[in-house]
Amino acid sequence: MGLLHLLKSLGNWIVFPFFLLFACQPTSSTKQTVDAEKLFAYEILPLLESKCFACHGGDSTDIKGELDMRTLAGLLKGGESGHSSLIPGNAEKSPVYLAATRQDPDFSMPPKDNDALTAEQIHSLYLWIEGNAPWPEAARLQALIEADDWDYGGKIKVHTSTARSQSWANRRYQQEDLWAFAPLDSPDVPDSRTQTHAIDAFVQKELTANGLKAAPLTDQRTLIRRATFDLTGLPPTPEEVEAFLTDDDPNAYERLLDRLLDSPHYGEQWGRHWLDVVRYADSDGFANDYARPNAWRYRDYVIRSFNEDKAYNQFVMEQIAGDEIDPSKPENLIATGFLRMGPWEHTGMAVEAETRQYFLDDVTNGVGESFLSLPLRCARCHDHKFDPIPTKDYYQIQAVFATTQFATRHADFLPSENLDRMEEERDQILEWLEEIATEEDMIREKEELAAKEWYRSKGKRYRTKGERRKLPQQERPPRYTGLTFQDLGYRKVLQKRGQTLRREMERFEPYAFSVFSGPYRSTHSGRPVTFHFPDKIEGPAESTFILTGGSVYTHEEEVAPGILSAIPALSIAQTPEQSMVVPPSMKGRRLAFAQWLTQADHPLTTRSIVNRIWQYHFGKGLAENSNNFGITGKKPSHPELLDWLANYFVQHNWSIKAMHRLIMTSETYRRSGKHPNPEQLAAIDPDNHWLALFSPRRLEAEEIRDAMLQITGELNPEMGGIPIRPEINQEVALQPRHIMGSIERAYQASRLPKDRHRRTIYALRKRNMPDPMLTVFNQAGSELSCERRTTSSVTPQAFTLFNSQNSHDRALALAVRMRAEYPSLDNQIDQAIRLVWNRAATAEEIRLSKAYLEQMHQYHEANPAVPQEYPTEIRREMFEEMTGESFEYVEQLDVFKDYVPDAKPWDVSSEARALADFALVLFNSNEFIYVY
Repeated sequence: MGLLHLLKSLGNWIVFPFFLLFACQPTSSTKQTVDAEKLFAYEILPLLESKCFACHGGDSTDIKGELDMRTLAGLLKGGESGHSSLIPGNAEKSPVYLAATRQDPDFSMPPKDNDALTAEQIHSLYLWIEGNAPWPEAARLQALIEADDWDYGGKIKVHTSTARSQSWANRRYQQEDLWAFAPLDSPDVPDSRTQTHAIDAFVQKELTANGLKAAPLTDQRTLIRRATFDLTGLPPTPEEVEAFLTDDDPNAYERLLDRLLDSPHYGEQWGRHWLDVVRYADSDGFANDYARPNAWRYRDYVIRSFNEDKAYNQFVMEQIAGDEIDPSKPENLIATGFLRMGPWEHTGMAVEAETRQYFLDDVTNGVGESFLSLPLRCARCHDHKFDPIPTKDYYQIQAVFATTQFATRHADFLPSENLDRMEEERDQILEWLEEIATEEDMIREKEELAAKEWYRSKGKRYRTKGERRKLPQQERPPRYTGLTFQDLGYRKVLQKRGQTLRREMERFEPYAFSVFSGPYRSTHSGRPVTFHFPDKIEGPAESTFILTGGSVYTHEEEVAPGILSAIPALSIAQTPEQSMVVPPSMKGRRLAFAQWLTQADHPLTTRSIVNRIWQYHFGKGLAENSNNFGITGKKPSHPELLDWLANYFVQHNWSIKAMHRLIMTSETYRRSGKHPNPEQLAAIDPDNHWLALFSPRRLEAEEIRDAMLQITGELNPEMGGIPIRPEINQEVALQPRHIMGSIERAYQASRLPKDRHRRTIYALRKRNMPDPMLTVFNQAGSELSCERRTTSSVTPQAFTLFNSQNSHDRALALAVRMRAEYPSLDNQIDQAIRLVWNRAATAEEIRLSKAYLEQMHQYHEANPAVPQEYPTEIRREMFEEMTGESFEYVEQLDVFKDYVPDAKPWDVSSEARALADFALVLFNSNEFIYVY
């Protein structure tokens, strides 16, 4: 059949969402005998409903290409050309089948490859057509479904809470596709008689099955660098490397792990991983990127929890229901900041009901991704297309959070919390507020002078502004009398600036960015949430309804709070805890849900966190999609190992540090990144699926910055506290940033180096102003949960690492340090290499480096550095919204007036500048930027 005829038969480039296709033409050996009627009832009709009807019958007034696929008659009639789309008994001549197989690269349905049908779905479609494409009447369909005797391909039925269609309720699933929902297995360790490490035994089983040999163990220098970066996000010092290499104790490595796990830097590194998952930020995002003054306390709570090795089940409970567990504990109130990490608190001028629904949808999906590794948003509008999650389950979980309300709650500062810099920051904001008040008074005085003149000209007694508001229009001066559009525009700038600054003053108070359980409290669109915990909680609990199409305006059935019904449905031995009911009362919903989440035998919760821990050590999880354990996610490479680890985790008191020790003592973790037979590995397992070697990884964005600071000796190890502001690209720092009808203050770095040079996790995270240096190296965004950071290789990374101000400042700082600590040029070179590469320099490297330094010294002698100044003000231009006229004003950058900069090229000698160029080369090497 020609392409034109095929296109006409189907009725144009019609788009209907299909899944992934690796299609193949069925051969005679695949033509099995099936009951075509049952095949239609259980497989084909659900396929058409979920994939085709949206465009071809879902809206009878808008049928794409005039192809109505809701009936057999519609398929036989075909599309706009009138040619039949279906030839019963002959799949290979049926256009609907040919389009699904994507045999013609110029015409495949749907056009996007990632929407294509699976091979299994195509095969089912083939068998149905070859079986003469029966389409039973409604009564016959009902009888087929009620018989419930369909057994095709070993599929199983999952009895969930309910379904929006009978075909979905009777859907069958491949049992292996539901691996994450199924109860935890208790596999035996393979070849346990050999006393092999359990992890290695499971991994070796798969290596042997796939004809692969493992790489040898890596060298000790590589191992200490790998372990130190993994657990602390920082490089080992030369002294630490030397001590480890010369330690003959057989338990030296175990003692190294203990030291690293006891380091306070451990919580900073692993807390950062969790903050990626929950989307931590210090501002709201979108057009209303207001500050979240107390969000930093949640960040520090996470770091503390990791350092204390808080049991993960407790960690989960506190974040979901800390206020319901014990609201008298500040830590519990701080922990519930998790529920407010999304960006949906303020959405410009959106309708209030919509804004509230955005939050409820966001927190429902966020809980699913973070704790269950299961995105739930797909079930918001319809029963899940792939997983056994009905829409009712989605709204039952949403009902858990329907009584969750935003609140700023009093929570005493903890002894461990860092309160330094608060006084300095508070004084700065108060100074800005005084300046704003002064300028507002000047504009107000100008307006009042004009009003007095108006009253004088009319021969009337002057009335104050407050008095004038009560008078008829004709008895008061014109609105904004005496003010220019510049005055009006600038006054609005001042008002908005004052509003945001007063909001930021809460940062210095013992408040928690938290929630409470109670009736919904109205908010005002466009304004930051400043509600404090109410003295009285009164009113009815908010009801939850299934929403047609996810629209807040189309209520269907009311639902009670609940859990994922597929979990107890798939349990072999259902326990009362698994079938528990979440109470419908105002309080206690989240607590009950958290208790369900943290059951010791919960298959999703335990597999999820164990998989994440594995991922951060090896670059990818045993199941690669750490936020999606559903059918569309990748299945585990080592499912037995994953379940064995999940059981081990629970048996060891949900201890994350115990998991580190287990994983990092395995040979699988300690293997070399180079394989003795790379050709064989490339042919059999190019992606290292079976873990024959340790996959090298590039340092993450924060690790690059923090490692540079430690190497230069500038890193301030102080922990916690209100956010610091490192220097960032000046063009970005000073660019105008919109915030609800005005321009936010320019970004100004912290005044002192000791504040700027703290770890990146403590840097201010503004959603609408990411740090360019971190972004280019794939720092996670804060709008969506990050299941795994990408590791792109793009040209801006080379430009950033070689040309950015941060790189040049760190290189110069290392040069200054080397010249201060080592008089000999040879020693300076050797020690710089020890610091950056964690090894001694070779004689050849010293020779080449000295020759390079001589050249650069001559260059800098001939080209002295030209001093540069930090700006102290910037001119802004805006448009006054009432008149449309543009106006300008000058914004003072007062932090830079007494700013203490880092060392600059014009502050040092030509020898130091040459040594800085050498340091820059070291920082740009693979040996620094990668962990092997």
